[in-house]
Amino acid sequence: MRFELPFKSSNTLSLVKPFLKFFWQSTTKHRIENTFVKTLIEEVIEDDRKYYDFGALLFLRAQLERNQTNLNITDLGAGSRVQNSNTRTVSSIVKSAVSPQWQCELLFRLVHFLQPKNRLELGTSLGLSSLYQYLPIKQAPFFTLEGCPNIASVAQQNFKKFKANNIQLTVGNFKDTLPKVLEQIGRLDYAFIDGNHQKAPTLDYFEQCLAYSHADTILVFDDIHWSEEMQAAWRQLKQHPQVGLSIDLFFMGIIGIKKNPQQTAEHFNIVPSNFKPWEKLSN
Repeated sequence: MRFELPFKSSNTLSLVKPFLKFFWQSTTKHRIENTFVKTLIEEVIEDDRKYYDFGALLFLRAQLERNQTNLNITDLGAGSRVQNSNTRTVSSIVKSAVSPQWQCELLFRLVHFLQPKNRLELGTSLGLSSLYQYLPIKQAPFFTLEGCPNIASVAQQNFKKFKANNIQLTVGNFKDTLPKVLEQIGRLDYAFIDGNHQKAPTLDYFEQCLAYSHADTILVFDDIHWSEEMQAAWRQLKQHPQVGLSIDLFFMGIIGIKKNPQQTAEHFNIVPSNFKPWEKLSN
């Protein structure tokens, strides 16, 4: 897996210290006994196979990167560290606010690995990450929420290009849309939360999703080290009494729900094996 400081921001200097701390505490699959986590590392994190849809999605990204159309932005979250203006080009949004290609490919593999029936995304943006998470299971509905109508309009156009008829896009403030969509979903198997990079809303989204979750639900939180607020939110999420598993990949965090109240929670900081080759040698 390609690995870098993958935040949607040019301000990477503030990430050096958190990353060094994370790296010091991290481990690889060679020192992990949890079967699910070890398999996830091998089939998702370290898998570098190129799936059938990747070429078309890469072409779409290239088109969007060249798109100089100006959009009036309604930002209901923590905002951008790169853009201060409420008017941005599609091109600048791709470069500063859309998950990088390799991270989107990881999300594709994660959904392919988990095979969740009911999927939810908070933060559609231009729809690239949505498509990567939708295409592994086209026959099942994919629910995605976006706060900005103009950005959602571009995403909808991209969905049409891929004939992604089972993507259900809802536009509006998450405070209003999330409860309604969760009620529509009923039983939540998977969620990717990338909509509001602030502590209180992040914890609130978790609690709302938790009410519709079950023992096999996986919740993915993007940019967990994006700011001190997000780091604090991640620490609090891991300590929740219903969390049985957490996987910190630095750029995102994966949460699993406890199978039963007596289960002891396990927490992992994971890096690819080639980041710490000595662990294989000493295993």
